[in-house]
Amino acid sequence: MVEDTEENRQICRKYCGVCPSFRHNSLEKFQPDTLFCSRGTSPAPSQKEINCYCPACELYTKHSLVIGHFCVKR
Repeated sequence: MVEDTEENRQICRKYCGVCPSFRHNSLEKFQPDTLFCSRGTSPAPSQKEINCYCPACELYTKHSLVIGHFCVKR
């Protein structure tokens, strides 16, 4: 499990902030606004998956995560 720490959130922001799904769905306006693999999916209404940057994230590799799109499904 990915720990919910400020350090991990900073790593996450490098990927989520530029992710097409994150940007299209304005996920920064809803809590949790980062680290979805640890903190849970976004409650944003009418989410559309456009692309997934999760596999590029160093937390994804470090923690051997096996599914992407953590912002919209888990």
